[in-house]
Amino acid sequence: MAGRKKLSELDKAKSKASRLYWKHQDTLTTEFSEEHVAKELQFSTSEKQMGRPPLKLSLIQNRALKDYSESLADYREIEQNEGVEAVSDNEIIDYKKSDRAGRKAKDEILHIKKYIRRTQRQINDIKAQDNSDFALEHEGPGRPGKSKLDKIALYQQRIDDAELEIEKLMIDKAAHEIVYYELFELKNDRRTLVVEQKKHNEDSNEFIGFAKDIGLLDERIKPIQAEYDKALELAGLKHVRSAPSARARPATEVEAGGWSASEQSSVKVNESSEVDKLKAEMQEMKKMMMEQAELIKALTNKD
Repeated sequence: MAGRKKLSELDKAKSKASRLYWKHQDTLTTEFSEEHVAKELQFSTSEKQMGRPPLKLSLIQNRALKDYSESLADYREIEQNEGVEAVSDNEIIDYKKSDRAGRKAKDEILHIKKYIRRTQRQINDIKAQDNSDFALEHEGPGRPGKSKLDKIALYQQRIDDAELEIEKLMIDKAAHEIVYYELFELKNDRRTLVVEQKKHNEDSNEFIGFAKDIGLLDERIKPIQAEYDKALELAGLKHVRSAPSARARPATEVEAGGWSASEQSSVKVNESSEVDKLKAEMQEMKKMMMEQAELIKALTNKD
């Protein structure tokens, strides 16, 4: 019979336990915590506060752990009833480590960028620690501990390797995709600043300082947003308002009631010279990235 092979009850239980384990692990990450804080702040600062407030992070984590524990117990029960040889918890956990159900993952470049941000936070945490926390002398079994500088160098090397991988992936990207990644990073930085700003009183120096930084970022975002919109138009693609996060505004005034069909079809790039200029800029950007990737590759091979 054609189609996917039917899973046994044991395999189904094993798959469920593995996926719920990784779902619980996701709730423990800094990224998940930051997103949850943003949701709480968004709800608390909303004027209407419609709907239910977000659950507490600790409650979400406890529920996820409870779901995993129950699914693991269910698997062990089926395992015992069928009289098969027991497997280790690690084997169950790794069963669906790279095949998780649920929300579609971000593309590879965004995934690597997220890894870089997480690693950079680890470096910042290490730099903030006192030198005495890193003992040079090691007692007992196991590998000797690394010094503060060695740890920073290790994580920085991981960032360098990840950035090199991004350079390679960007070579095959279209012009509008290259601009999108730059815009995504800027808007992600802005969101982080907004979250941090809302932790302070509006009259505090910290709040005012964040406001200035956010304003500077907005000035950087505006031309990149315009460049992204034009790149999409050149590629013949419709602008997706939900990605990136901030929404683009029409270049022309729009009356109440929206655009008519004839008005929508008449929106064009007014100056052909601007279009030609943007095309040239996109080609030049792609050429520079290819040259940079080749240079890094040559230096790496030389070492």
